[in-house]
Amino acid sequence: MDWSLRYTDTDFTGGWLMEIKGAAGSGIARNWLIHPSFADPTWPYVSLPTLKGYLAARGIPSTVLDLNAGCVDFLAAPETAARLRTTVLSRFSRLDARRQLTRAEQMEYLRLLDALECFPDVAAAAAILRDPERLTDPAACRVARDAFEDLFVVLEAACFPFSFSFNKAAHLIAPWDFDALEAYINSGASPVAPYTRERLLGLAQADGAPRFVGLSLTFVSQIPETFRLCREVRELFPEAFIVLGGPCLGQITRHGNPDVSSRLLDFADALCPGEGEKPLELLLNLLAGDDGRPAGDDGRPAGDDGRPGGRPGPERLAQIPNLITRDPAGGPPRHGPAWVWSPEDAVAPDYSDLDMGAYLAPSPMLLYSPTRGCYWNRCSFCAYGFNQDGAHTYREVPVDRAVADLRRLHEQTGAKHFYFSCDVIAPKYAFALAEALLADGLEILWSTDLRLEAAYTPERCRLLYKSGLRAVAFGVESGSPKTLKCMDKGTTPERIRTVNRAFHEAGIATAWMTFTGHPGETFSQAEATLALLEAERDRVDQFIVGTFDLTPGSRIHAAPADFGVDQLTYTRGDVFGLFPIWSDRAARARSPEQLHELSVRVDRLAAGYRLDHYPWAGAISTHHSFLHLLRHGQRAFAQPRLRRRDALPPLRDPAAPPPPRPRQDPDRLAEQVDRFLGRYLERALTPDPQTGLAPLSFSHFMQALK
Repeated sequence: MDWSLRYTDTDFTGGWLMEIKGAAGSGIARNWLIHPSFADPTWPYVSLPTLKGYLAARGIPSTVLDLNAGCVDFLAAPETAARLRTTVLSRFSRLDARRQLTRAEQMEYLRLLDALECFPDVAAAAAILRDPERLTDPAACRVARDAFEDLFVVLEAACFPFSFSFNKAAHLIAPWDFDALEAYINSGASPVAPYTRERLLGLAQADGAPRFVGLSLTFVSQIPETFRLCREVRELFPEAFIVLGGPCLGQITRHGNPDVSSRLLDFADALCPGEGEKPLELLLNLLAGDDGRPAGDDGRPAGDDGRPGGRPGPERLAQIPNLITRDPAGGPPRHGPAWVWSPEDAVAPDYSDLDMGAYLAPSPMLLYSPTRGCYWNRCSFCAYGFNQDGAHTYREVPVDRAVADLRRLHEQTGAKHFYFSCDVIAPKYAFALAEALLADGLEILWSTDLRLEAAYTPERCRLLYKSGLRAVAFGVESGSPKTLKCMDKGTTPERIRTVNRAFHEAGIATAWMTFTGHPGETFSQAEATLALLEAERDRVDQFIVGTFDLTPGSRIHAAPADFGVDQLTYTRGDVFGLFPIWSDRAARARSPEQLHELSVRVDRLAAGYRLDHYPWAGAISTHHSFLHLLRHGQRAFAQPRLRRRDALPPLRDPAAPPPPRPRQDPDRLAEQVDRFLGRYLERALTPDPQTGLAPLSFSHFMQALK
């Protein structure tokens, strides 16, 4: 993808690099904490501000860079729109002139053809989403949302064979493996590479090159950009110590191929798959020489090799908890001792580095974590249900400290809206927190996720409402007593009804998260979930009916036969172990007619709502949804979709030319591509009898295209 590579002026960049390297001996220590694309750009994620707050309380400076939020205005810039148009039009013209297209070119051509129809005015869309009146106007909000979705169509064409959205960054067909990552990095396919390079160089020019760079791999959608940034940081700042951390990284190191940690250490100097506060405190002190090592002549700490500014040796690194580092003898990576966060370590997150105006929202909504872990910790489908890692145990920030943290955040940022970002909050703690908020007089509005517990009586729900709770999401999962028991959810359909009504009647918007297809679930049990939703629809303000996905680390994954799962494997390309392929007897017993009937009932239910996918208004537990609920009340989304005559015209880029008339036959090409993919996937997803793995991978797919 040439346009992204041409964006950076090589001479200009080279000049910056010379200045930065010249200033490197100044002794200024810089510690960067980076949140990569692609993720929700409507609010800042909580993990890195939490680390910054913890480090600052111990006298260790750090800078948080939210490269995900910053890329929005880059993608909305007229210069970016012009480069995307040029890329799409030139590649379309080249392929359209061909007498015959290869299979890969057919796929690319169809995506280019789609993109030609929808060049959006992204700047206008961003302006709507940052305006409090227009964001909460359903028609204006929808047209802005559609413009961003059109941008993703354009990116899928310009960055072929990769695609992006705010919750996805994927290859056309294959899971991420190291071959796919190398192809992504080396081809220049990243649509945000010019922005990240400029941002990193700009910060280094202002404050000096970083000594430490931590990248938080929180979501699967951040995988390609995280690893590309590792390479970019290594290129620009070769002396920086790079650490990869975050929840997604933890999943990868626990469930990936045996050699995955060794391969990851080709991108970073260390991995931190667990909680990061204490590990970073010790590591940054070590890098700064605050562990007793003598300083060099330039004032910088001497490394274990005796050189000024040298790195700590492997023995020192191996003593840092939760850290994975290389074995200098070439053996398996070394794992430091375990460390688990305690409420005594709690410090308010520090959002001071972040420009709240960069987010796609008119005002800040901050994430705060008053608890960590899960007190139930038994659900069959959740990674917490089997993994008894200490980081999954339930812990609570003392209530008085939580209220003080919230007041501090409110006073520092002006934020009045908060999302309590945690796995769950125990009822006793929720009530104590509500009472403390009222006693303090702190007037905030908040939302969170809760378990359906009998302790949530109508009186207690009114207390929560008075304290500012306006929206809650419940993991209802199923309406079948038998399925709930199989899940070990610890609830019943009757309790679901009773507790949900108590919240709804208190004025709190309720959202139900449900799914069908749990191993062993019959058609009638799946019907029971939809029947419960239909019966309670007047008191359910948002909902989702998903399809079960098997989570590595769950009880089902650990003991599949106990749940009727008789086929469980992976694709050869899923080296990170994120996407099991599985089947059970109950699923195979459901007929296509039954599946169609379930789908029709879900669509019928959804027709009475204005629902959407993450992170847009209408999705559960999103910033935009919260603002709509505050503006229009708890039934904001429980109404039919906008009629066509009420919709606004799409936001189109005024500089985009009319789409050219294709010479190729798109219907014929689409038929050929569908036929090829159907045959290919049938073969690629069939486990090899010798290895037990399905052969799908990046290299396997590329070979099939030849």
